[in-house]
Amino acid sequence: MSAGFFRGTNTDQVKHVNAEQKIIKDMEKNKRFPDHYSKKVDMAKVSMDVMKPWIAKRITEMLGFEDDIVVDFCVAQLSEPPDKGLDPKLLQVNMTGFMERKAGPFVSELWQHLLSAQESPVGVPREFIDQKKAGMADVLGT
Repeated sequence: MSAGFFRGTNTDQVKHVNAEQKIIKDMEKNKRFPDHYSKKVDMAKVSMDVMKPWIAKRITEMLGFEDDIVVDFCVAQLSEPPDKGLDPKLLQVNMTGFMERKAGPFVSELWQHLLSAQESPVGVPREFIDQKKAGMADVLGT
C-alpha cells in the first residue's frame, strides 16, 4: 500500500494516541491545573481510613446526591499501585467524566489534603485534626 492510501487524513487520525495525555497537555497549555499538583504524594503515608469518609461526603456535597460509584472510582484511582505513581492531573481528567466542572475544585481540595496528610505522622490532614479539636472543645464547653 502506498502512503496515499489514507487520503484526506492526518497523522493524528491514523496514529494511536493516549486521549488522556492529550487532554492533560491541552489543559496544561491553558494553565488549568493548580501549582500544588507539581508536588508528589506518597499514599503509603496517608490514612485512607480517614480520607474515604471525607471523599464520600465531599463528592455527595458537590454532586447534590450520594453516588457510591463515583466515590469508589475515586478511591480506586488513589489506590493504584505505587509503581505507576499518583498523578493529580490524570485524576482530575478521569473525575471530570463524573463530576464535570466540579472535578477541578474537588481534586484540588483532595490533593491539598493528601499533601497535608503525608506530612502528618499519623497520615491525617492537619485540617481534619484541627476540626476534631474544635469539635471536642465545643463539646467540653471550653
